Amino acid sequence: MSRFAVLAAFLSLLIPGIALSQSAKDQRRMEEMDRACEKARGDRIRQVQSQKIAACLKEPPEPRAAPKTREECERYWGDYGWVQGSKKSGGTRPHLFTDLPVCRRAAEARRKFEGR
Repeated sequence: MSRFAVLAAFLSLLIPGIALSQSAKDQRRMEEMDRACEKARGDRIRQVQSQKIAACLKEPPEPRAAPKTREECERYWGDYGWVQGSKKSGGTRPHLFTDLPVCRRAAEARRKFEGR
């Protein structure tokens, strides 16, 4: 075998290893960005949930109804912002706060990685 053939064989074995290690590194970076997004979203969602629960407790009850308890308000607003539910019109409600800067950066990084 010529030196060129040996060098070509060596490089063909080396390059996929570099690509795989780079892909794993990119994947870890995207997972870290996703975790940062979920933490930021969680903080914001919990703030809004607390506000909604406080408002629920202050609402005057309907005529002849007992005031709502904290447990009832927490149960009602507990999944607010996290889940994607259906609207009465048949459409869906998007998750809240996916438009935070940290979430936009994470989504863009994932699109770039998957679009290779």
